Amino acid sequence: MDIGEFATDVRRRVQEARQALLVAESESDFYAVDVRTGELNSLLRMAAENDVTIEPAPADRQSTKG
Repeated sequence: MDIGEFATDVRRRVQEARQALLVAESESDFYAVDVRTGELNSLLRMAAENDVTIEPAPADRQSTKG
């Protein structure tokens, strides 16, 4: 896997983790929220350590506007 494929895979996995976290939150599944939050934090840390740029989550973009 080259760096382009790695970056694409990490970005896809971050998007999937964010979506899973939203579902867990909407279902008030606190255990799943904890699991998905940990997964997302791990992926974001991996991205940062490998210089993979990750777009802010839509909620993050909204909170920075103003």
